[in-house]
Amino acid sequence: MTSIVRPSDKEGGTLTMVDRSDFDSVDTGNTYDAFAWAIMDDWSRPMMTYAQQPGAAGAKVVPDLAQAPGVVSNNGLTWTYKIKPGVKYQDGSVVTSQDVKYAIERSNWGQNILINGPSYFPEFVQDNTHYKGPYADKNPNDGVSGITTPDNQTIVFNLTTPFSDFDYLMALPGSAPVPRAKDTGADYFKTYDSTGQYKIDNYQVGNELDLSPNPAFDPSTDPDKLHVLRASKIVIKLKQDVSTIDDNLFDGAANVDLTGVGVQPATQSKILGNPKYKADADSAYANSTEYFAINTLQKPFDNVDCRKAIEWVVDKATMQTEAGGAQGGGDIASTIDPPTIPGWKAGDQYLTPGNKGDVAQSKKELALCQTAEPDQFNPDGTVKGSFEVMARDNAVKEANMVQTLQTNLKSIGISVTIDLKPFDKYNSAFAGNKQYAQQHRVAVSFMKWGADFPSGYGFMYGILDGASIRDAGGYNLSWDADKAIDDGITKALAETDPTTRGNDYAAVDHQALSDALVVPLVWDKNLVYRPESLTNVIFSQGLGMYLMSALGVQ
Repeated sequence: MTSIVRPSDKEGGTLTMVDRSDFDSVDTGNTYDAFAWAIMDDWSRPMMTYAQQPGAAGAKVVPDLAQAPGVVSNNGLTWTYKIKPGVKYQDGSVVTSQDVKYAIERSNWGQNILINGPSYFPEFVQDNTHYKGPYADKNPNDGVSGITTPDNQTIVFNLTTPFSDFDYLMALPGSAPVPRAKDTGADYFKTYDSTGQYKIDNYQVGNELDLSPNPAFDPSTDPDKLHVLRASKIVIKLKQDVSTIDDNLFDGAANVDLTGVGVQPATQSKILGNPKYKADADSAYANSTEYFAINTLQKPFDNVDCRKAIEWVVDKATMQTEAGGAQGGGDIASTIDPPTIPGWKAGDQYLTPGNKGDVAQSKKELALCQTAEPDQFNPDGTVKGSFEVMARDNAVKEANMVQTLQTNLKSIGISVTIDLKPFDKYNSAFAGNKQYAQQHRVAVSFMKWGADFPSGYGFMYGILDGASIRDAGGYNLSWDADKAIDDGITKALAETDPTTRGNDYAAVDHQALSDALVVPLVWDKNLVYRPESLTNVIFSQGLGMYLMSALGVQ
């Protein structure tokens, strides 16, 4: 999509969204769902946000609550922001820089309670006081030493190392202000204090989220028109049956699928075979990759040769078809980063004829593994016992892909059962929960991952860096703290030249494949249908999906 479809600032009507899952949280400081990030600007104002533009321009961040991008000083170690004056919460109280500081501290240093969101700031912000977070340290005078607020409009970040992507961090939902006095920790989602053009009227977990105009929102504080009321009401119906979502888009019961991952396979053929429907659909790189993460804590997959056996045997051609084909699914992946990430370089370490897998080469790797860990193998060369392969329960295609993996692994003597788990608890309670993964002998976990922001660091840190590993709620599902990867990311962060930095990140990507930590399957291309009732439709290259917070209805 190279232009805004049906641009409109007209207000009116009810915008109805459907979603096959539920939010991990509607609290901006406790979410990692891509679709949540795409809509949360409706009820919040982060410091920076993605430009409401299609194409490459949409990958850039612009000021929202902030007056301007960060001012850099002290050899890249200090970033200073001013917030817009007069921005109010829905109760009429005025937002201050102290609220932004608190919001960032709770979302990044309060993850003993808020387990879902990203936590980049502790990696870069000075913390000489070793702050325990607002839920362990109740003293309001305490906090992170490297975040200061000289006045009610100014917030300053002092870093331990230069980080040129810092404006991207300030576009994360966790930078949206939160008043300390109203924070109730994990329950704050129930009474979230809106700063956006909408407020949350009703959130029935697993059922529905209703939004209406925020009477305290002042358009004069939003000169760039990032928060325009284009609907009189927004209704989001949650945990909808995937078999009916597409029908609802065609029959008018819904205006958009908030999930953002595209239509079902049967609907793809319906769209691609009808010129009118095809004209109302979009297929573009979603800035995400579908892959299998191999659990390095589970024997014998702590051995790289056993992991390489999985790399070689996977039938990617079949999985591409199951993902939706070339248009509705995406391109067969040879790297973790998709080609839209700056510095990307192709990688063909496990290239097989027709991308169908290579059983013979896989068995060679498995034999090397057996030599290293003979106690994990039966006399006939098969692996002892059975393991679990995990996937999320909200998409038929994911279930089909793990079934294909099950067949692939059986062909080399690895027995697995399939365990489908709820999308909204997948990382907190199951695949991303270390205790669960160990108790249930999880060998492989399916994952679909989009860039937190469009750079090599934004894509790979959360799933590969050792510092991203958590006991629960993490996304590094290989559970591997690889020094070469960590050092490579650190090296890239110090580079000021974009080309060199891109090359460094490509090297990290290829290192992860050499270590066989993940099996890239598909670089996603989502075939998304937009009914004629939908207005102001923007495909955001920064988010890899429609910018849900910009939509209207006619």
